[in-house]
Amino acid sequence: MAEPRPISNHICLNGRTLEGGGQLVRIAVGLSALTGRPVSVDHVRGNRQGKKGLKRSHTAAVKLLAEISGSKIFGGEIGSQFLKFSPQTARSSIGPLVDLSHVTVQPEYNINLTTAGAIFLVFQALYPYLLYVGSQAATPFIRVKITGGTNASHSPSYDYASQVMVPNFAKLGLPELSVTLHKRGWSSGPVDLGAVTFLIHPLRAQDSLHDRSHNEISPGIHQYGFPKIDLRSYKRGKITQIDITVLAPDQPTISAGNLGNPENNLREYIEKATKKALRRAMRKLDASIFPTTQTSLPNEDLLNNDSGQETPVSVKIHTSEATYHRSHMYILLVAHTSSGFRIGHDALGSLGPSHIKRQKTNGRQKQRPANKERNISENDIVYSGATELVERCVEGFIDEISNRSPDANVQHKIRPEKTCLDQYMRDQIVVFEALGEACYASGRSEAPDTTPREDEQDWTLHTKTAKWVCRQVLGEV
Repeated sequence: MAEPRPISNHICLNGRTLEGGGQLVRIAVGLSALTGRPVSVDHVRGNRQGKKGLKRSHTAAVKLLAEISGSKIFGGEIGSQFLKFSPQTARSSIGPLVDLSHVTVQPEYNINLTTAGAIFLVFQALYPYLLYVGSQAATPFIRVKITGGTNASHSPSYDYASQVMVPNFAKLGLPELSVTLHKRGWSSGPVDLGAVTFLIHPLRAQDSLHDRSHNEISPGIHQYGFPKIDLRSYKRGKITQIDITVLAPDQPTISAGNLGNPENNLREYIEKATKKALRRAMRKLDASIFPTTQTSLPNEDLLNNDSGQETPVSVKIHTSEATYHRSHMYILLVAHTSSGFRIGHDALGSLGPSHIKRQKTNGRQKQRPANKERNISENDIVYSGATELVERCVEGFIDEISNRSPDANVQHKIRPEKTCLDQYMRDQIVVFEALGEACYASGRSEAPDTTPREDEQDWTLHTKTAKWVCRQVLGEV
């Protein structure tokens, strides 16, 4: 057996770079564990408002990753603005990643957050490493159960992960991933922890033998590590179906006469308002994003249509689930494409006094009975908050599926075709692109890539940050 190469040079990262948040830390330690390169992050979450440094969910992910990989950590306490992650496993002699013969992995792990920290952000830090080392376990998959928040702010929800992330991972050639919801946990309102179990099927020998350019599987030269992913070789395709997920309380009942029945419970109102807003927005989209041949849609797929017009594609309720607190409201819209990808956009919301619409009055306000005043105020709070959530979600979703220029000053400018992924999913794929490229490149020499570069106008700050971290850690492997 060839001797493994020694650990590479130490990488130092400024945690205030670009997005400057937790994603930078998660990717850095994940790549450190995979490559055996020590990584230090100074000014952790330095661009965040309020408290800087590591949050509880960050420390949980870092400590478990250190435990699994046999790494040492310094400064990994809650609130710490400095973190050093030092793997003790040497890199393989036949590739850029650590030597698997020196890795020990358990078939099952449990992570218990004491707050509703985002489960899927913890998973984000662990997933690439467990994909790679999971083959060393004596089971066909690694079981990871995480307790925390399934619907948390600034993070993917269970619904987005199961309906968008998992299908897209599979479409891009990653192994099977199963995500099971045991209980929902919300980051807003009363503390109520949820739980999710992941079944992570590891990379197999044949997964890394594929060069997936031009959407075809052909023998590759490199026989080690992650498959090569080139998003430029995948077409977005046409929008063929749209799914709606609504999580909201059934109470209270509100007046919404313009949506059919004079009164609806809150969840019913959000369903109807979302359908109506989608129908209105879809009429303004370029018809080229939908299939050219349309068939008549069944009655259940019509959107409560008050104009008699049908929608370009089927729009269905995928999930409608009652919650039990006003701070627990969530909408997810998912577009299915003809090429097999999912494009999603979601919005998390709550109802509170800030949603009361205060009307301007001249002079003294007419006295009203106390009970009527209370009912009007209740309806205003609910109607305003729910409507705001619907409009925010639909607007973001339409921008994701539209082929119009994001520049408001350039009217009707058709931009180059977007990638097959939505903006959030795009930044989730960056680390796998980088790992596939590093593994593939280390096994061959090839002519410079002359394929047109991806249009970067849709990249978020998170995507740019992920690419920067990957270049720092993998650039010299």
